[in-house]
Amino acid sequence: MNNLNEDYERILGVLRKISKEQLLTYQRRKPKISDLELISLSLTAEFMSIDNENDLFRNLPKPLLSKIERSVYNKRR
Repeated sequence: MNNLNEDYERILGVLRKISKEQLLTYQRRKPKISDLELISLSLTAEFMSIDNENDLFRNLPKPLLSKIERSVYNKRR
């Protein structure tokens, strides 16, 4: 099985090269995970053909899992 964390880091690196500026935050509280990280996580799940959120959150590494909850992921995605 592919390593989710490695694929996530590669996609995040490419997105950071493409995006010259950080996306604007529109929330009152500063989120734990940035918009680019959220987009990278979503693209990684699509790349790895993970259609089910249960599978995605079951396979997330601890550092990413501590940054985002499922409900926040759904709202911001």
